[in-house]
Amino acid sequence: MLLDVVRRVCCATLATLALALTADAQATTLVLDDGTVGPQPYQSWVDDASVPTPPGQVTLRLAGCSAAGFVACEERRERTLDLDPGWLSRQVLLHELGHVFDDGMPAWARTQFAALVHRHDPWEGPVNPPSEWFAEAYGLCARHPVIRQQYYAAYGYAPTPRRHRRICALISRAGSSAP
Repeated sequence: MLLDVVRRVCCATLATLALALTADAQATTLVLDDGTVGPQPYQSWVDDASVPTPPGQVTLRLAGCSAAGFVACEERRERTLDLDPGWLSRQVLLHELGHVFDDGMPAWARTQFAALVHRHDPWEGPVNPPSEWFAEAYGLCARHPVIRQQYYAAYGYAPTPRRHRRICALISRAGSSAP
C-alpha cells in the first residue's frame, strides 16, 4: 500500500513537472543583465501577452540603447533588449520582443504579413521597413487581441479591426509552428 501511494505521488509530481517544463519551453523568460530572472513588472507584461512569445530566455538591459537617439533597440543574435528605463512601457517592451519573435518566425509568416499589410519592400529596408510594422503589430496583438476601430501606431502602422484580427491570428499560427 505504501509503495502504491509513493508511486502515485511520484507519477503526479512527474506529470506536473512535465507540464510546467512544457509551458516554460514555449514562453519567454526575461533575465536582467545582472542575472535577475523574471524581473517585475516586465515579466508579467510578457506573461500576459495575448500572442505566443519567443521560447527561451531574453536578456533585458535597462541602460538604454547604444544607437544614438533611440530609446529602445534589440541585439537579435544575442536575444537582448536594450531599453531606456525612462521610456520603458509595456508597449515598448512588447514591440522589441516582437523583433525577437520575428527572428524565430518561419519565412512564410513574413510573406503572409507583408501581403496582409500590402508591403512589397525589403523586410529590413532602410526607411520604415515592414519589420517595424511587424513589431508594432506584434506589440498591439500582445496587448489588445481585439480593437474596435482603426489603431494608429508608430511607423505609420494603422490596422483596421479586421486586419488586426487576421494579423493576430497569423502571429498565433507562426508561434505554434516555431521550433
